[in-house]
Amino acid sequence: MSEFWLYNPLVLFDKDHIKELWPSKELSLSEKLNATTRSIILLTLLGFILTKSIKLLVTSIITLFVVVILYKVQFEKEEKENLKKKAHKEGFEGSRNTKFLEVFKDTFTNPTVKNPLMNVMMTDYKDNPNRKQAAPAYNTKIKEQINEKAKNDDRLFRDLGDNLSFQNNMRNFHSMPNTTIPNGQKAFAEFCYGGMPSCKEGDMEQCSKINRRVNGVYY
Repeated sequence: MSEFWLYNPLVLFDKDHIKELWPSKELSLSEKLNATTRSIILLTLLGFILTKSIKLLVTSIITLFVVVILYKVQFEKEEKENLKKKAHKEGFEGSRNTKFLEVFKDTFTNPTVKNPLMNVMMTDYKDNPNRKQAAPAYNTKIKEQINEKAKNDDRLFRDLGDNLSFQNNMRNFHSMPNTTIPNGQKAFAEFCYGGMPSCKEGDMEQCSKINRRVNGVYY
């Protein structure tokens, strides 16, 4: 995958990519915009040779400026999406924890003193029916927040026994599988049964299994 021409203009004349003049689907974002830029430059040169129009050059420069802005906006969007996918895949561990929380801080319900594990409370059905899903409790940063919100006030004297007791007590509590209102019943059903062939959907093989019998015995 080649980089965007803004950071390396020579990539526009790279022998391996110079024939790429149309942003086809198999190309990456950078390669698509590089191909678009090549087309703009080529058409501008041909147009200027034929018309000698300065306006054409100005229009091309403005168009290239728009391409750069498009790259900045789309790249940031894709970076956030890739970060989210990678965070889910890796269990939200590693050096990107802090960056993950900054990017998605408004996406989740965060731990509080009254609700450190971010579960749906009875009062939420009336007071906060549009609450967001709970932050991933297995993320190290979120885990620290949960423990911080759940523990008692710091005391002057604290020993190893106090910490051990706290850890044992927290073992009995966890975030529920569903933390939104309403729950994800439809998504769960699709996960379990989605794509399953049935006679109701017109699958003749499944219908034949229902009606098939030998010597009065269904099978």
